[in-house]
Amino acid sequence: MNTVVAGAFFLVALLLPIKPLFSKCTAWLMSLQSWGRFAVVDFMIAVPLILWIVSTDSWYYYTVWIALFTLGLLLVCEAIYLLAVDIDLCKKHLQLVLKHYYAIALPLALLCLVLSLFILGRAYIGPVVAVSDCKSGAQLSIACGVTNPEDLAITPDGQFIIVSEFGSIAPIAEFGSGRLALLNAQTKRPVPLPIIYSENSWGDGSCEKTAESPFGPHGIDLVTREDGRYQLAVVNHMAHESVEMFELVALERELAEDTLPDEPSNQWGLVWRGCVVAPTENYLNDVSLLTDGSFFVSHMFGHDFSVNDFLTVTITKQNTGYVLHWDKTHRFSQVPNTDGAQPNGVAYDEQNGLLYMAFNLSDRVAVIDLDLGVETGSFSVNAPDNLILKAGSLWVTSLDHEILDVFSCEETGVCALPFTVTELDALSLDRRNSWSFKGEPFGLPTVALPLGDEVLIGSFRSDRLAFFSLGADNVVATNPGVINLEPTNLGAINPEATTLKATD
Repeated sequence: MNTVVAGAFFLVALLLPIKPLFSKCTAWLMSLQSWGRFAVVDFMIAVPLILWIVSTDSWYYYTVWIALFTLGLLLVCEAIYLLAVDIDLCKKHLQLVLKHYYAIALPLALLCLVLSLFILGRAYIGPVVAVSDCKSGAQLSIACGVTNPEDLAITPDGQFIIVSEFGSIAPIAEFGSGRLALLNAQTKRPVPLPIIYSENSWGDGSCEKTAESPFGPHGIDLVTREDGRYQLAVVNHMAHESVEMFELVALERELAEDTLPDEPSNQWGLVWRGCVVAPTENYLNDVSLLTDGSFFVSHMFGHDFSVNDFLTVTITKQNTGYVLHWDKTHRFSQVPNTDGAQPNGVAYDEQNGLLYMAFNLSDRVAVIDLDLGVETGSFSVNAPDNLILKAGSLWVTSLDHEILDVFSCEETGVCALPFTVTELDALSLDRRNSWSFKGEPFGLPTVALPLGDEVLIGSFRSDRLAFFSLGADNVVATNPGVINLEPTNLGAINPEATTLKATD
């Protein structure tokens, strides 16, 4: 909607300085005996438009709705003017406008141009919650103790959440490191995640990594391999672009006497099994694993992509990247018909041969039938990020604001701008459900992951995880209090009694 309305105002800004075009319209109007029918048309457009806008929740916080509401009022005023004023006087007024055309048209053109750019850059002008503590909101529950939980995965037993704690993304932000973390799915409290490093058996053979290597995790995916083992793939930005392979393995541990009652008796750890170095021209984002160990990964843009390029593409929607496929035999290859403006989330339905892609700057989610090589569906949504494919549904987050709205937030901490979580039918991409949030102590979402009767929400810029209950009326927070994550509440784990059960 923002792009369409901004484009319309931009077109008007280009046409207004063309006086001969206006002169032709004036000559035609002068030849008419009555302008009453234009008043009827104005009312037919303005009244439904105004009613539609005022029925939209918090419409007065969004520049596009304010602009359309103002346009509706102007049409109503024009209709009243045409009905109340004699046509001869109307024609005199029109001649006066034509006489002083550029003095009127050029300022209007400049106003339309500024309005067009403003709608594209600043969509939301409502209040933004100042977040300074770890308290839940009216709709969202909050769990702190994580840093930038950009992507999430659930362990096979459903009792733990694997978190990709994002560092940053060049060139949009200063590059930094991150880590993988583990949360108790019930309490949302952090628990230790042991990681050991083994031989490179799942990667390309030329990639090396140790515990001392820098690590910048981004998108992740977890599957059960054909051999029954659990494989976790992690997009890594440090010290080079790569996809890191881990085996998720069960842990044996002894619970301490002061362990909390809701702590599971089992736990999980990771064994590094290899990595794949991306081609030098690629800059990766998200990954989707297949059961044979191959994967799809999104290439966002080249390494020379600048902030100015990013802002330009938010308007032009030109292609910047594509999706890659990797296997041990053919290595990397570009998947046809996957080009778009900053490909972000990817999810592959191995059973149906369907590849889902989120084009962050194209503002859409698309699905391709890889057997046919054609796009079979698309869904328009603002700034989609990671995709979660589960139980016949595709889950996606979207921003209810534009990129420059982020500047209204503080330089550090949580940016609590409004957003929406949407559940799509995986085959048709029709909307099944959606939940919108504003005024909550959370923002800039990247992933929505259903777990039981809850939906977990991650963010690339946050010191917390958010979640809400699917069964709650009006999405009331399931735990509106503070979740205390002091170390004394984490339970004691004896490292000597914790053993990774991994196979070579």
